[in-house]
Amino acid sequence: MAAIIHLQHATMQACASSSKTAITAGILAGLLAAALGAYYVYQPPASSPAPQGAAGAQPDDKAVNALLALPEIRAWSAHIEKISGGRSHGAVMETAPEQRLVDGQAYFQLSFFENAPDAAHRWESFLVTPDGKRILVDDTAEGDLISLERWRKESAPMQRVTN
Repeated sequence: MAAIIHLQHATMQACASSSKTAITAGILAGLLAAALGAYYVYQPPASSPAPQGAAGAQPDDKAVNALLALPEIRAWSAHIEKISGGRSHGAVMETAPEQRLVDGQAYFQLSFFENAPDAAHRWESFLVTPDGKRILVDDTAEGDLISLERWRKESAPMQRVTN
């Protein structure tokens, strides 16, 4: 009888140790994923700014902040956080390293993504001037660039969060 009790005790210790290992591995994997996500969402500025209109220039804070200030982007971000229980987040990311020229004006190519634990889903693509004063919507389905006013009128982007 003593041998059976000893064997059961050893089995319980092995299970407890295995659970601790799994929990520790899960925590480390989660921290690594969070660090990688933060790295890709926030790219620190280059040590020397590139001239305006140069290929490979990093998006200016003004351009990114102008996009983040749009009521649609704020509403979409809040909606994503709410419906995912905080597991997914809205993110603005550069979608092409080179600036795009439209009517002689350079624009950063930025998109709004739903950054989920398993994948990122693009919601919309935009072109934003480095000073953030002009924003165009890149209608990838039609291949057109449209104004914010036209986009709001024709696409009704706020309805995406009311359904």
